[in-house]
Amino acid sequence: MNRPLTLAALGLGAYWAYRALRPTYSYKGKCVLIAGGSRGLGLVIARQLVDAGARVAICARDPDELRRAAVDLANRGGEVLALRCDITDREAVKATVALVEGRMGPIDVLINNAGVIGVGPLETMQLGDF
Repeated sequence: MNRPLTLAALGLGAYWAYRALRPTYSYKGKCVLIAGGSRGLGLVIARQLVDAGARVAICARDPDELRRAAVDLANRGGEVLALRCDITDREAVKATVALVEGRMGPIDVLINNAGVIGVGPLETMQLGDF
């Protein structure tokens, strides 16, 4: 018995079993809200989702960046909604979610890419820090 060859075959078998059984998810037609979607990682994710057929809503604080991102995404053929929102303002977040749902339907996926960095011991952190 060739032990390395047997282990390799088992590994390959496990890999193919994983590929056959892993769940798949299609973003086609899904409504995705991306906080912080006007630049950087958020915009890269938005581009990938538009390419996958998702209906994408992006929100950020800077209206100029939002306009540029919306044009970029629309030029890729996507259905895009760009909204100004400061995620540190709870009422603004509620209003943004309501606008997205009103115009695009229920949100299927939320990607919270926006935020600020707060550093400190967990014991001293308050809800607002998160």
